[in-house]
Amino acid sequence: MVYTEENIRELILRVLAPPLALFSLQVQNRKNHALIEIELDHLTDKTGSASLEDCETVSRRLKEELDQWGEEFDFTLQVSSAGAERVLRLPEDLIRFQGLLAKLEVPLEAGKWDKRLFRLGPVSGDSVELTLYDRKTRHKKNQKSVSMPIAEIRKGNLYLEI
Repeated sequence: MVYTEENIRELILRVLAPPLALFSLQVQNRKNHALIEIELDHLTDKTGSASLEDCETVSRRLKEELDQWGEEFDFTLQVSSAGAERVLRLPEDLIRFQGLLAKLEVPLEAGKWDKRLFRLGPVSGDSVELTLYDRKTRHKKNQKSVSMPIAEIRKGNLYLEI
C-alpha cells in the first residue's frame, strides 16, 4: 500500500465526528517514516478551538487505525487544535467569527499594507463591516465602522481578547 496524504486524509475524515472537523493536515514522508501533523477545528466552539481532550481522543483513535496499516508504516502523529488565534479562511471565516477580534492585513495608501485589529461585523455581498479596535476606546459606544471589500483583505488571524 502507498501511504499518501490523500489516504491519510480519508482515514482522518472517517475517524472524526461532528462537531470536530479537519482544519489542516501536513504529511512529511521521509525514508521509512512519516510525520503526520493534524490541526482540528471545533465547529461549535466560539473560536473553533478543540479541547485537549478532543485532541487526545482523536489522536488515540487515529493511532489505532494507523497501527493497522502494519509495522512497515512507521509514523509520528501530532494532533492539535487550530487554536483561538487561528488563521482565517477568507471569506467564510468572516461570517463564522462575526463579533470577534481579528488581526487583518489590509491595504493602505500608496500600495502599502498594514496589520490592524478589527472587530468583525456582518458580511454583505462581497464586503465586510469592520470596526477598528483600540484598547483605549474599546468600551465606547458608537465606534465608527467601515465597509471593506473582502478581496482587499490579504490575510488574517483571530485575535484573543484578554
